[in-house]
Amino acid sequence: MNRFIPVGKPIVTVAFAVLSAVFWALSLLFFLHTQEVLILSRDTIPVENFRHDTGYAWFTRFIHNSFTQPSGAVLLEDGVPLRRGNAALDAVAYIGGGRYCLFNDELLFSASDNSDPATNGRKYELLSASYIAPALVRLTFILAILSTALTALSISRQRVICLSGSIKSYAARNKRTVDVIIATASFMIPAAAFLITRLPYFLYYPVVLIRPDSYGYFDIAVQIISGTWPELSLRTPGYPLFIALVFLFSKKILSVIVMQNLLSLLSALTFVYGIVISYRYLAPLAAIGMAAFISSHVQMAGDISLLSESLYVSVIVFAYAFLTIALKRGRGVFFALSGAAFAYTVYVRPAGLFVVAVFISVIVYLWINGRSRRTIAVFAAPFLSMLLMLCTYNYLTLRSFAIDNFSGEVMVVANSIFLEEDGKYPEVLNAAIRKVRAVASKEEMDLLNSTWDKKKYNDTLSAIFARGGSHSGTIRPIADSLGSLPKKEQKSVLTTLFFDAVKKHPLEFAKKFFLFFLTYFYNAGDDTDVYNSINGSYSSLYITGESGHPTEMLRYVSPHPLPYFTVETAKQGGHTAVTAGEYTVTKLQWFHYLIYTRLHRAIFRNLFWPAAFIVAFVISAVSLTRSGWTNMGAFVLFSMGSAVLVHAIGVAASTHPDLRYSYTLEFSYYLLPLLLPICFLKTSSSSDELIPSKTTQC
Repeated sequence: MNRFIPVGKPIVTVAFAVLSAVFWALSLLFFLHTQEVLILSRDTIPVENFRHDTGYAWFTRFIHNSFTQPSGAVLLEDGVPLRRGNAALDAVAYIGGGRYCLFNDELLFSASDNSDPATNGRKYELLSASYIAPALVRLTFILAILSTALTALSISRQRVICLSGSIKSYAARNKRTVDVIIATASFMIPAAAFLITRLPYFLYYPVVLIRPDSYGYFDIAVQIISGTWPELSLRTPGYPLFIALVFLFSKKILSVIVMQNLLSLLSALTFVYGIVISYRYLAPLAAIGMAAFISSHVQMAGDISLLSESLYVSVIVFAYAFLTIALKRGRGVFFALSGAAFAYTVYVRPAGLFVVAVFISVIVYLWINGRSRRTIAVFAAPFLSMLLMLCTYNYLTLRSFAIDNFSGEVMVVANSIFLEEDGKYPEVLNAAIRKVRAVASKEEMDLLNSTWDKKKYNDTLSAIFARGGSHSGTIRPIADSLGSLPKKEQKSVLTTLFFDAVKKHPLEFAKKFFLFFLTYFYNAGDDTDVYNSINGSYSSLYITGESGHPTEMLRYVSPHPLPYFTVETAKQGGHTAVTAGEYTVTKLQWFHYLIYTRLHRAIFRNLFWPAAFIVAFVISAVSLTRSGWTNMGAFVLFSMGSAVLVHAIGVAASTHPDLRYSYTLEFSYYLLPLLLPICFLKTSSSSDELIPSKTTQC
């Protein structure tokens, strides 16, 4: 055995190791404190300079404090804690009763008796975690890394090599045991994240989130069940078919939600399986990435909503999972499943047309790598035949040989501020354009032309959009002007309007595109609040169900009082009883909301991940190019990354970059950086190349 040649004296190594442990402990404590998970000390902050907001709500902003969401800070009224923090904004305004909400550096609150806090003579204070300067948090983290590096340098390099060799040697000798441990851990990570986030919902708050778009999907599903051939002028058939399939076994919308959640978990586990069989030692990293994605509030909200986003995400993840398995195993069934899943992505949402770029890249990769024509055909046939079937169906029902019959409206609505009258248009169409343009004020147009602030730009456009009656209100004047034109001719007119608008305002459109493209990625730092969404949906469904005028959908929802909700009546104007339902906190919900959510948002809902994604995508593209398109790992990451970019371009050009549209491919933000090492590894059936045949002798 070789003698060790230490770089430094043992006492120095021990000192560095102690410093490393101390700085890592401080860094962890500071991080948990700033996220209000483990609060080291508290400060009392006076609530001053507040102003009336809406209803019973009063608003103030703090200069030196920024709070987590949800926040653990407590609002005191004359030293007595008020009844409910992290309440929904509408509940604060229209129910009041001591409810309050903190977001970033702002506080929205109500007095315990809904009186005016400026004149009721009471003292309001906020008891919150003591402020720790971000610079101090960063400094301890940097010192922890430096002390760890110095500790490593003070240890003999030979020892590190021997330790690494010993680990690899053990793995080689106990391959089956190591495989089982890695696979089990990899499957348990997303499963555990799924249970933490979904169990509170299904055990205590099983409320379906119904959105305005839900009715359109539901109506088509009912037509399919009744044997009617629906006209797909507004929606593609993928999600209604899914609903109809579930309704064959259960006539409850909650059953649809159960299946959406199960598919979300199953798709994540299937992708992890693809990495397990291809790059075994990196499977835990893939599991962390998928767990981060499926356990966010925004993904959970999609899973419990009667909307197509959840199925859309699951089908995309399945498509990449099957593709990875197919490239590894070379079996035709997985190539066929991958091609079918990519096609069904388009069936679920027209925005899924971005997969055409992925489809072409897969064909090129298979051809360059000498895969047989049969393999290429097995992958391509389901994809092309399914899209051809959809086009044929639309031609038979609408005389429109097209995949989508709604994108023209979407593009015109999203770019309605650029519409201009034209002599080649009929006067009735010009009159409709004048009506649409009149919604935006001169001040708003001046702001859109002058600002490069993406938030102000998006907020201004959203305000114009809402004032115009959202999508239907904006497109209605133009649709009315087109009269009873066949669908194909209507699409032609709308397409002409869109391209004419872009030609007349090229710089303005380019600016809008650029800001929306940035917003698409900046959305990764945002999140929703699923519990307050549940509150609103529970209230509206419960009250509608009690009103005696249930819709067809509500008969499938079967709304009824649930034991873990309280009901209070709002008394402000037209909001009577609209925001009355509120969830009762349970232990599982408390852990999910006040512990897991805070940590998840701090670690994963930030701009580091889209930035890391861009870097990883560039590296994968370079690796793929340098290998002559033969590097399987680089190709898998490149295809996922290029899909995000194509999708972002489509969203930025054709609609508003709402979180609902951009989050659907966010799993790539986590997977590309975490799986980047596969660009530099070979794949084999046993992954033995990751274990050297000989180890260094010690």
